[in-house]
Amino acid sequence: MKTNLLLLDTQKNMENLIFSGFNLSNQQHRKLKIIYVLDFNWMGSGAFVEPTGSNIDASLRVAEKTLRKDFEQAKSEMQRIVAKYLELHPQNIPYELDVVEDSRLTVVNNTIKEDQDVLLLLSNYNSYSGLDTGAINYPNIIDKVACPVLILPDDTPSVSINSYLYATAFHSEDFKAMRYLKTLKADSSTCTLTVFRNMESTDFESILMWTGFKTMTKESIDGFKLHFAHAHEKNVREGLKKYLEEENPDVLVIMKETKGFLADLFSSSETHYVLTHFNRPVLVFREENLK
Repeated sequence: MKTNLLLLDTQKNMENLIFSGFNLSNQQHRKLKIIYVLDFNWMGSGAFVEPTGSNIDASLRVAEKTLRKDFEQAKSEMQRIVAKYLELHPQNIPYELDVVEDSRLTVVNNTIKEDQDVLLLLSNYNSYSGLDTGAINYPNIIDKVACPVLILPDDTPSVSINSYLYATAFHSEDFKAMRYLKTLKADSSTCTLTVFRNMESTDFESILMWTGFKTMTKESIDGFKLHFAHAHEKNVREGLKKYLEEENPDVLVIMKETKGFLADLFSSSETHYVLTHFNRPVLVFREENLK
């Protein structure tokens, strides 16, 4: 059965994330695995905010103590939240709960090996903060996993997947990604797919490429209510920002390139901006996984 894997590593807004995981899985008719993972080695390999000498060791010690305390309480807290959700929303979505002290990549890879069709769900809260000594940033797991990643805002208990905004940089893999979107909901014919392009230039070649891509999309993609939109801003981020201020798609979809602006979109500063300012689910495909 197709699987949503909700990977948790902190209790921050855990109830919202678990509620969202069930809400999403119900719309998709997919199994839900919720795994709370303690991977201190992964976290410890990240970069500190303004590290200074001995403060690094002190921060790691504080973080490990806090993380282990959360980890010990995680299973009972997850069970309490799931019971609360099912009392409010009775349903028959298959689900599993687990807590593991292991590499998060091992957890994801084992799930992919077992279930094959996996969508990884992560919180947009991608660093462990609130420590007296500062925040510790995780290395980017998006670059490592062999499955699509849906990044969920952790301040809302529900998500909708009725409309997608797909930001294209004109890759052949875009069509594979858009076809995959059809598998994310039981009935994709009720979904709207808007293909978006920010055109920094309005010269003849740019217009011709956009016109040709729209034609190829119409010929290659079915099962959606298909729309197209474009902007003329200085970069993709600004173009998306302007569009999202005017429209309200449920999910922003991005292909993470091996190079170019979209490759940098998930650098620390850009990630923080996209996930906090756009405040909506972001579905990320990696170019390498669709070849």
